Amino acid sequence: MGKLIKIPAAVLLVIFMLSGCAFSDPRIEGTPPPGPSVAADFVQVADEVHAAWKAVASLPDSDQSASMAATLASQWLILVGPDPLHRIPAVGGIGDPTPDPSLGDGTAGADSALASARDDALTHANASTGLATAFWAGLAAGLEQVRLGLTGPYEPAIAADPAVTVTIMDESTSLSNLISQYEAGIFAIRSALGFLDPASTDQSAFRVVLSSLQTDLAALTGMAASSETTPSGQGIYELPPGRDSAAAMTLLSTTQKSLTESSLVWAASAADPSQATPYLMRNAALAMGYGLGTAVWPGWPDET
Repeated sequence: MGKLIKIPAAVLLVIFMLSGCAFSDPRIEGTPPPGPSVAADFVQVADEVHAAWKAVASLPDSDQSASMAATLASQWLILVGPDPLHRIPAVGGIGDPTPDPSLGDGTAGADSALASARDDALTHANASTGLATAFWAGLAAGLEQVRLGLTGPYEPAIAADPAVTVTIMDESTSLSNLISQYEAGIFAIRSALGFLDPASTDQSAFRVVLSSLQTDLAALTGMAASSETTPSGQGIYELPPGRDSAAAMTLLSTTQKSLTESSLVWAASAADPSQATPYLMRNAALAMGYGLGTAVWPGWPDET
């Protein structure tokens, strides 16, 4: 599972308030223009992602900044590709990561560029339906993960797989499924707390996660009641082998994955995606303090 890393205060605040290739990789040499069939909104956001990539690529060289830049390069290639909604990338690369003096302070410039691209993607997600919502919302979550990597850990991201897509269902079923995943997640995090050393600093971080999940579940249950949605009820949950910190991290990772994917399905299935996208954003950040769950397109069922 790797070494444990204390969740930075900034990441905990995001969770609470909202309740790889290197630079020398030959695949990022040159900049192919988007094809004529690429819609203007994809081009606009592609420009913002490119600006964010340039800012991140201008940061001091490290394995982590290389991983973050690689995620942004992958997102950009999809945005200018032949079929963005199915995440088919363009052939070529993103350009030369020459430092840009106009960016000012590196981290501040990268944060601003990432936040701008994230917010634009979220605006598109909330104004769309179905697969388009899933596309834009997943992109927004991926950009937010990179932004959190500016002040916390960021592991090489799970790549986007054009062979998979997001299942769209009726809104009531998608909400019911998400509630079930929250119930499973709460069970998992409570179990994880028992696996951790009582003196571990991870105890407090996991309790923040638990509190966030409980708050979200209460809100979602209220939505379900008002819409006469019937939750599917608690299931039988399996725990990983072992009763140690590694098992706790496994539970945190699987909880994040299941909640992020279920949140995205609800957003894609909802008449009003803006109700669902905040849950996606929170869940995509749930385990970022440990470098877990990073993906080019969080919420899509890509291979782990």
